[in-house]
Amino acid sequence: MLKNYFKVALRNLNRNRVYAFINILGLALGLTVTILVFMFVKDETSYDKHWSGSERIYRTGIKADMMGQKMDAPVSPSPMAQSLREEFDEVESATRLQPVKQEILMRQEQTKVYIQKGVYADSTFFSVFDYEFVHGDAQTALNEPNALVLTEESARKLFGDENAMGGIVNYDNRRDYIVKGIVKQPKGHSHFEFDMFMAQNDIQNIWINNNFYTYFKLKEGADFAAFEQEMKANFLKKIEPNVEAFLKITIEDFLKQGNTFDYQTQPLQSIHLHSHKDWEIQQNGNIIYVYVFIGIALLVILIAGINFMNLSTARSGKRAKEVGVRKVTGASRPMLIFQFLTESVIQSFIALFLAYILVELFLPGFNNVMGTELYLFNDYLSQTIFFSVLVALFYGLFAGSYPAFFLSGFQPVSVLKGDLTKTKKGAMLRKSLVVTQFAASIILIIGMMIIFQQISYLHNKDIGFKGDQVIIVPIQTDQMAENFRNYKDIFLKNSQVLSVSRASYFPGDNPNQTMFVLEGSEEQLPLWNLEVDFDFFKTLDVQLLEGRVFDIEKDNDSIPSYILNETAVRNLNIENAVGKRMGSYISQQGDLRYGNIIGIVKDFHIEGFDQPIRPMILYVRNRVWYTAFKISPENMNATIAYIENEWNKLEPSHPFRYTFLDQKFGAKFKQQENFGTMFLYLTILAIIISAMGLYGLASYTAEQRTKEIGVRKVLGASVAQIMHMLNKDFIKLVLIANIFAWPISYLLAKDWLSNFSYQIDMPVLPFVFATLVALIIALITVSTQSYLAANSDPVDALKYE
Repeated sequence: MLKNYFKVALRNLNRNRVYAFINILGLALGLTVTILVFMFVKDETSYDKHWSGSERIYRTGIKADMMGQKMDAPVSPSPMAQSLREEFDEVESATRLQPVKQEILMRQEQTKVYIQKGVYADSTFFSVFDYEFVHGDAQTALNEPNALVLTEESARKLFGDENAMGGIVNYDNRRDYIVKGIVKQPKGHSHFEFDMFMAQNDIQNIWINNNFYTYFKLKEGADFAAFEQEMKANFLKKIEPNVEAFLKITIEDFLKQGNTFDYQTQPLQSIHLHSHKDWEIQQNGNIIYVYVFIGIALLVILIAGINFMNLSTARSGKRAKEVGVRKVTGASRPMLIFQFLTESVIQSFIALFLAYILVELFLPGFNNVMGTELYLFNDYLSQTIFFSVLVALFYGLFAGSYPAFFLSGFQPVSVLKGDLTKTKKGAMLRKSLVVTQFAASIILIIGMMIIFQQISYLHNKDIGFKGDQVIIVPIQTDQMAENFRNYKDIFLKNSQVLSVSRASYFPGDNPNQTMFVLEGSEEQLPLWNLEVDFDFFKTLDVQLLEGRVFDIEKDNDSIPSYILNETAVRNLNIENAVGKRMGSYISQQGDLRYGNIIGIVKDFHIEGFDQPIRPMILYVRNRVWYTAFKISPENMNATIAYIENEWNKLEPSHPFRYTFLDQKFGAKFKQQENFGTMFLYLTILAIIISAMGLYGLASYTAEQRTKEIGVRKVLGASVAQIMHMLNKDFIKLVLIANIFAWPISYLLAKDWLSNFSYQIDMPVLPFVFATLVALIIALITVSTQSYLAANSDPVDALKYE
């Protein structure tokens, strides 16, 4: 019996090749999207789960509001990890780390290697994060002050095939380290990636400076809620002496002024997708994108599934006489139900097989757009297969359920008397499914347009500086930093080098915060500080609004001159700011060091568009570690080669390296661009699937009305009239779909835009455009079939049975 069902299923596929092709390809494309999204979601949600006891590991941070300036950052003071270990019985272990902000030149004899991701870590780091040691002891590897632990790849770069253990590695011509351990790269993803670990066990007992990242692991069975409450109260007491020493104010008065300061904890496993704080170690993922991609996958598989069910139900009616004959010859209703479901499941599994092939073909492009490293044959292949088989089986049963239960329920006499395909129930179901299908497509089109309008807005937004034709070069040695002012003229000899300056960081980096005091006031003002050289504003073309810029003849390092941005003046409510004096404490016991405010500049972005512009103070300092060269657009390669040649003469121990500032800053919203691009591709795919299904349904409709079309043509109906007759019902369905699609799209888009500090107003054009696109697609798709039907020979039509 089962063999017979397979034969009948394959014969039906062969007899209806066009419908079978549309059915199977449409579902295969839907399954492809579903599998890709499943792999992406599985990958994104796997971060930090590979560490032993990861569900008990937490990261600390601070959340503060000082003088209206909010700060939410995963940073902590130097002694916090030690305090967690020694003062709380619930804590199994705690560690702190301090990532190195720029790449480091490491030397082993004559071998020089730039390590991209170095970190200072204390001796307990490997008791919290259980890296697998190839050589060395995790418990003692970072005990000594000059201890170094390398990953296998870093060790191979520095030592080749030699055993690195005990080897001496020089850090940037400043300090020698001894290799005490070699670790493997972790098998899973983490919110941080390090190539080298340098011991740092010295502790400064200052609780108000937050320069470290602290992690702790609780003991099994510990009451986290009780621990967290005790921890916050304990640590808030510890900052009181520092608040009085640094801010010259009691903690009570500090809080009475409306300021807040609180310690936070965050589960390790939630960091990658749920943490977008200031000063993250590296850019995290975004749970919003995960939800959106899941939503897209559901919409696409819904569209593909509707195609599958629509065509299955439409074509199944043509087999009414077969059902009648089988019933007459003794087939029971359960046997017929099983037959129809088997045929439907066979089609869905053929589509699944095709989907696996398409996944392999699409994966390189998906990885390239999304910046991922997904591959089908991975550690969770079995889960991917189980999930995809489950979806395919569901759609096979779902699509086959209507014809199976509907047709098998008719009496043989009624079935053999005529065609039962024109029941109102079946037609209404198909119309409802088409409306649902186009509503989903319209939602995707509207979403795609709004996403690209938002991305375009961010691209074209005035960022307050000009980063094109500016290259950033890191300074690697103390000598270069100290004497660079004397070297600037060497580079400016080339007329294509328009300007040279330096800064402690440039747009695209994370800023630093310092407390300042306005003369005559006791209130501490939190400002993001930027240390620069004299030609900083000229090099980046930052606009001066009031006062003057820094001048080498008038300003020096010993008596600071300050320049504020617009936000600082506005937020701090400083009237007539130019000419006033501001100061900061240069040490815990020291006095205020005052300087003059000499100018105000137009706001310019530093951190991208996820954060609002910070109140910023700029001042001149000689020891800064990044250089900017603004060069002419003509012969840029030759100009860069000139800069490189002269740079290598001045700093021969470190190879010349540079990045373009606009690319550096643009990396801040690369994630949004990738998301928008992938959304576009998936939307196009959904539209193609919808058009395929509509084409198949229109073809079926035209076939059903073949005799009617022949009669109308004999009576004088024109081609245009017949096309209008066949098209109008589908156009009505598309218009009805908008009634549902518009409000859903509006709510989803509004929620998505709320995640941006700078966003467009809700546009009207995407809603109108999506409707027009859906209508055009429907017209083109349906008209193709209706035109063929309208031009058919009426004699053939009248013979049709």
